[in-house]
Amino acid sequence: MNQTKDEAAMDKRLRDAEQTRTDILEAARSLFATRGIASVSIRDIAAEAGVSHGLVQQYFGTREKMVADIIKHEIDRVMAAPSPAPDGAIAVDPEDIRRKMQAGKEFFRGFASIIMRAELDGIEPEKMLDPSVPTPAMQMASVITGMQEQSRPHDRPALDPKLVSAYINATLFGFATLAPWLMTSVGLSPDEYEKRYDEIIDITIALIGLAGGGAEKKVNIRKKQIRDS
Repeated sequence: MNQTKDEAAMDKRLRDAEQTRTDILEAARSLFATRGIASVSIRDIAAEAGVSHGLVQQYFGTREKMVADIIKHEIDRVMAAPSPAPDGAIAVDPEDIRRKMQAGKEFFRGFASIIMRAELDGIEPEKMLDPSVPTPAMQMASVITGMQEQSRPHDRPALDPKLVSAYINATLFGFATLAPWLMTSVGLSPDEYEKRYDEIIDITIALIGLAGGGAEKKVNIRKKQIRDS
């Protein structure tokens, strides 16, 4: 069915509005990551996005609302990456993790900076998480749980998959935001983070395998299992 002129005009306005919203959010993300959240004003974001101050307030209202939307967007982006299998399961193996970490290195660095700056500014980004929406950290915990179920002898105590996932993600966040200091503190050159990023991925995968009972294989996890993690 062909659209009427009014319907076509409405569709265009909706597309334009969504693009404007995206532009504002990207501007906020860039400024928050580089300058911190407390030091960035609504006017700064408007200038960066090329829109009016009032339009930014119309779409988001506050910087805190922008932080919440950025967090949601990042989680949605990462969680959308695996392709669900026909039975509703998601296949995850070490190479999936490797590809994500390689493809999203710079993207993740900006996100990690925003989360750490939000914590330092007292914004409490953890309160912006929706308990009903799985996070990448939950997905990692589910992978570890599945590996433990397949590989761990029943008489060997298991490490808590959630705690292991939190630890690994804390390490990755730290590397992403504090790499120059961390490298220098162990006697390495600050640029070693970039040069040896593949080795960092290897260590991450090895830690996941160790926590999973030594298994480094593909694991099928269901969406409900992720939500319950």
